Amino acid sequence: MKLEMPSMGTLSTKAEILRALPEGNNLALREVRLEDSLQIIAWRNDPVLGKFMTREKLTLVQQEEFFRNYQTRTNDYYFIAEFKRSRKPAGTIALANVDLAARHGEVARLIVDPGARLFLVEIFDLLFAFAFVQLGLSVVVAKVQNRNVASKSFHIRLGFEIESIAPNAWWNGDDVITFRMSREDYPRLKQAWSALLLDAREG
Repeated sequence: MKLEMPSMGTLSTKAEILRALPEGNNLALREVRLEDSLQIIAWRNDPVLGKFMTREKLTLVQQEEFFRNYQTRTNDYYFIAEFKRSRKPAGTIALANVDLAARHGEVARLIVDPGARLFLVEIFDLLFAFAFVQLGLSVVVAKVQNRNVASKSFHIRLGFEIESIAPNAWWNGDDVITFRMSREDYPRLKQAWSALLLDAREG
């Protein structure tokens, strides 16, 4: 499977890029909206889901302000992954710090609803399709707290490679592991975990 990379001239404004977003067997990506704020803070403030995210509870005012700031950034793509059939939100994921010249981006703001955990691989696959196929990036990185054992294990199972470890770089003093996924490796790795792209099993 060869990924055709768009030329720099074919990529225009952020709004144009977001007109057509990837869909999977069960999920589709759409850009986050202001009205998603209540759901996002509910996820972020959940003691389990938000354990490794922030040191304080997130308020609605803070999330709405973040959304307004996000809208001004041209190198940040913030998504809701939702079920195609019910349009129920499954979680959030973002591709941040996008550098089209360097063809590099970073996974950010990942939250998966407890009822959608079986679809985590599909959420990542949709983001990879957006990053590698639609934007033509060469590398996507993900920064994970060392104590977040479940997240570390998931990234390794998916085929991410460890690029670097920054000691004491998290806000709580923990180490930060930077994982790397390349555009060249993505098709081969997708074949390995394609069985995890569940077909029509929405909960």
